[in-house]
Amino acid sequence: MAEARKTGTRPAEAPGKRALMDAAVRLAASSRCITSLGLRELAREAGLNPNTFYRHFRDMDDLGLQLLRESNQTLRAPLRQLRRKAARQSIADGSIDPLQEEALRGRRVAQQTVKLYFEYVLKHRDRVVIAVRELHGPSELLRAELRKQMDGFAEDMAADVQALGLAPKGISPAQIKLIATLLSRNLLYLSLDYIGEPERREAILELAHEQINMLFAGAYLLQERAKNDSP
Repeated sequence: MAEARKTGTRPAEAPGKRALMDAAVRLAASSRCITSLGLRELAREAGLNPNTFYRHFRDMDDLGLQLLRESNQTLRAPLRQLRRKAARQSIADGSIDPLQEEALRGRRVAQQTVKLYFEYVLKHRDRVVIAVRELHGPSELLRAELRKQMDGFAEDMAADVQALGLAPKGISPAQIKLIATLLSRNLLYLSLDYIGEPERREAILELAHEQINMLFAGAYLLQERAKNDSP
């Protein structure tokens, strides 16, 4: 451990802990909440003695919390990269002039971002399914952790929308944050449909894209109405 601190490297993860976490993902992704898993069932799936569990976790809540935090680390930064990649592609492919109004550029980036987001979802489908289920699961600890993580995703989205100039002029930072909060939750729910209904994937992509456009267009119109109504 001391050597790891000196070199800046992370200490190696215990194989038993990794096996238990992977087993929990396999079991919970099928149809279960993490906290509903039985200790012996989990140990059997991991190929370990049940007593091994308590060397690494206090209880199932603790295991679930560590799984969700690991997933957050896996997903959060790449999702920001996907959004920025979409912004770069919208200019690099020559299909949109960077000097055009923000609304037009924002629509194109939204379309690219949604596509890249759902591609990423398919690569991490088990973790996404678990997140959706635990958001309404029996554990308050895990629900609170997911709400915190989704707030973080929304903050990232709002910051990127403003930094990349993806919202129509006149929409306030508070409105952008509210839209980002709504979108972060809605995209997570749509992810479950996207995973489970392959035949509807194109329609789900279009639905997500239209919802983004409608939210920003609605915010813009409300802002303009407020200006016109002001004395």
